[in-house]
Amino acid sequence: MYRRAAAALATAATAGALALGTAGAAEAAGPGFYARSHHSSYAECQAAGQAGEAFWGKIYFCEPFTSTRPDVIVLWVRY
Repeated sequence: MYRRAAAALATAATAGALALGTAGAAEAAGPGFYARSHHSSYAECQAAGQAGEAFWGKIYFCEPFTSTRPDVIVLWVRY
């Protein structure tokens, strides 16, 4: 009985965390944008964006992962 309740609670908590995490990422980049890759520098991210223009076009941008992790730059693309 307790195992079922604990499993159900863990499943609900995980689903809630995933939903909040996905909503946070979508709000940061805007609707229709997807995180394509992460890089160690802004120049590296821009180079990857330019290299993939054949796939996602000229609409892409690079931004820090979070304010607490500015060393990770995320490439956001629009398919």
